[in-house]
Amino acid sequence: MANYQNIVNACRDAVPTSCRFIHGRLVDFSQSFSGVYPLVTLLPFTLTDARSTPDAVFDSANLILGFWQQDRPDTTPEEREALIAEMDTLSDTFINALLDSSPALKLTNIQKEPQYQFYQGTLSGYAISFTIQLVSPC
Repeated sequence: MANYQNIVNACRDAVPTSCRFIHGRLVDFSQSFSGVYPLVTLLPFTLTDARSTPDAVFDSANLILGFWQQDRPDTTPEEREALIAEMDTLSDTFINALLDSSPALKLTNIQKEPQYQFYQGTLSGYAISFTIQLVSPC
């Protein structure tokens, strides 16, 4: 069965070393505003045990991650566009690293959305959501 720590570790390991990784609630992120950017955040998630779903073969979880760069309330639209584009690229790098990390991981339903001026206008970036299936060997 999949567990919380396996998923957090897989996500942490897929984040480039030049970035900061935090997992938890939104309040945890707002309390950790100082430090290295880009910042990658993993929100709380629900694990679905395959034993509880008749058609499921593998355990899975629906994940939401944020890829954030420092912004400011007075950033120009052109500067913000560049920040968001940079985080779009970073989110692609993360997805590719996660997929390459283990044949035991399968990602489906990948969705991405730009994020503008979160946390009182101090962060902009990209959010991604996907379902991760954790294939356990027999």
